[in-house]
Amino acid sequence: MLPWIMFSVILIAPFVVGATLAVRTTRRANKADRAMRLLAQRPGWSRVAGDARKQYSTRFAGHFPWLLRTLYGTAVTGSLGGHPVTVSRLWEPVGRRDVRHWLVVCFDVPGDGLFLRLEREWSAAELNLRCEGLPYLPMGKDQAGTVERFYSSGLPEQLMRFAAPAVSLYEAGVCFVYPMPDVVDMGSLLKGLAALLPDLTELARAAGPKEPQDAP
Repeated sequence: MLPWIMFSVILIAPFVVGATLAVRTTRRANKADRAMRLLAQRPGWSRVAGDARKQYSTRFAGHFPWLLRTLYGTAVTGSLGGHPVTVSRLWEPVGRRDVRHWLVVCFDVPGDGLFLRLEREWSAAELNLRCEGLPYLPMGKDQAGTVERFYSSGLPEQLMRFAAPAVSLYEAGVCFVYPMPDVVDMGSLLKGLAALLPDLTELARAAGPKEPQDAP
């Protein structure tokens, strides 16, 4: 009898773990939606409704092309630290029953063709790349210099403090992407991310523009 019991436990364990993770992710997504609805009630903030959400989803894909396969959920827009910001929940079906949720925070930041990507292991995998045991894979025009400057700065620790998003600086925007985190205080999270913008743009500027500039 005992071997059959052990076999049954081993057989159903993956399904139990999967169901538990799915419930946890759904709770986090609902929690993030509530936090965004509260944000939308603040002066200067509003919910993004209807077809406008598609526009933002396409814009996010300019930072992370794999986001094109996601569907749009709740989204709000406002201003923080003088920068327009959009907060969205995107989702995609995985398999027959599971759903994967993403939290995307995108700031409008004046830029001049700068380019920077800070890939996490899960986002690097979307590009068939690996982080090789490091928390981040920095990508810039000056690749070796970008990696050295990033890891000699305080940015890795600061990003880990704010749930370690993948980051993209492209054209006139800085985009942070998370597999749905457990958002305790959305306002504090956004303020923390906004505080990183100067260091992120400085890191991107040190690597040079995305495209070579024409000589005068």
